[in-house]
Amino acid sequence: MSELDGPISIEQWRKFGQAMRKHADTGDWQALGRLNELLIQALNRAGAPASPAQQQARAELRRLHAQVLAELMQARDELTCEMKRFKDQQEGLAAYQLTRMSGAVDDI
Repeated sequence: MSELDGPISIEQWRKFGQAMRKHADTGDWQALGRLNELLIQALNRAGAPASPAQQQARAELRRLHAQVLAELMQARDELTCEMKRFKDQQEGLAAYQLTRMSGAVDDI
């Protein structure tokens, strides 16, 4: 019988949290997505917390999940801004190249 066939221990919830923190800290968003899928499956299998300790372990995991989600959204927003700056810069460089190619010295 594997550990996932029975109730999920508090230690296993803690390991989910450690892995979540590790993947978020390293920016490994694909691994974080896979871990999130496993977490969803584990929560569905586990059902309602059976004890106050289980409830506390899940509350800690929920707080960490919310924190990591906020960090992910911030990283996404920063990347979006950087991509926009890059695109704007590319358009400016393209316009500059066209001006240079025209050969007119007075264009500047």
